[in-house]
Amino acid sequence: MSRGRIAVLVSNDLSFDQRVRKTCATLQKAGYEPVLIGRRMAKTDASSIDRPYPTHRIWLRASRGPMFYLLLQQGLLKVLNEIHANGGLVAIWANDLDTLGPAVYGGRKWNVDVAYDSHEWFTEAEGLKNKPIRKGIWIWWQRRMFRHLCRMLTVNEAIAKAYRTQGLEVDVVPNVPELSPPAVPMSRADLGWPEQNTVLLIQGAFMDRDRGALDAVRSLVHLPNIHLALIGAGPEFDDAPELASALGVRDRLHVHERMPFHKLCRCTVAADVGLSLDRSTVDNFKFSLPNKLFDYLHAGLPVVCTDLPVAGRFVTEEGVGQVVEAVKGDDEVALATSKAILALLDNKPSSDHLSEVASRHHWGSHEATLLQAIHPLR
Repeated sequence: MSRGRIAVLVSNDLSFDQRVRKTCATLQKAGYEPVLIGRRMAKTDASSIDRPYPTHRIWLRASRGPMFYLLLQQGLLKVLNEIHANGGLVAIWANDLDTLGPAVYGGRKWNVDVAYDSHEWFTEAEGLKNKPIRKGIWIWWQRRMFRHLCRMLTVNEAIAKAYRTQGLEVDVVPNVPELSPPAVPMSRADLGWPEQNTVLLIQGAFMDRDRGALDAVRSLVHLPNIHLALIGAGPEFDDAPELASALGVRDRLHVHERMPFHKLCRCTVAADVGLSLDRSTVDNFKFSLPNKLFDYLHAGLPVVCTDLPVAGRFVTEEGVGQVVEAVKGDDEVALATSKAILALLDNKPSSDHLSEVASRHHWGSHEATLLQAIHPLR
């Protein structure tokens, strides 16, 4: 028997958010009926996607700024009202702060449970850097919304500690993959990658500023015969080919638009080394534990990671790769990154060790914690 419908709210494109996909799968396995609500990135996109539960994608006239957030709240509330009027809801699941308002409003209006999953340290995100007014508004909004919550989820213990100062019970569900057999590697010939040379990989649905794609391109200057593949989207992804051309390494850079998860897994397995090169320019990056780290491990790839408090410590303590020396300046970072890559290639962790670490970090081990996030409002 169904335990009822849960509306799951996101502000991005439904197709590429793997944490939300896994959340919905967990809810469905637990007997709930998830209804996933997000947005269309282009007006011509379909209004739903192929999932084993209902999906709704709303179109917004604005894609950034105050008007975008206003239209997002209105659009999510409109769909929530329609869903509740057509069969009701038992809970609303908000992903990140920009969807929490409609969730709290609906929870209070219909007396249904709410869950809140913060995928990042939202008020310390790169997009709010050097924007004190905008950041202040989000901090005010977060404080106002948190008055109605009892608990929440986030992605690692460092960010959880920051949120606990707001008076909430905060549980951690890291961005880890589901436990499954390794994917069959995609043909390097089909990808345009060399068969014999080492291929480094950075994957990311949105490569924002200071996420390391440009640092990886610069490191190629010091890594003759080594190639770099970027899979994703975002500002650094867009700028990488021009920088590679200017540095004379364009022939060793391979760029691929973001792709469905099953195809991404096959590409990941085809690479040799996974890179996670976030800079510590904002606290959201500094204290992150990126999901790509775990995607690499589950694909059997060793990792090169920047020296950050959480991610760097994980790589060192688990013995799954090399940490880049902390230096400043683009040229210095590129040289330090290349040295870490060469050190890793000289002393790779064994595939058995990588597999053992991956077996301890998977989504299924956190599903009970995730389900506990559903709670009545204060």
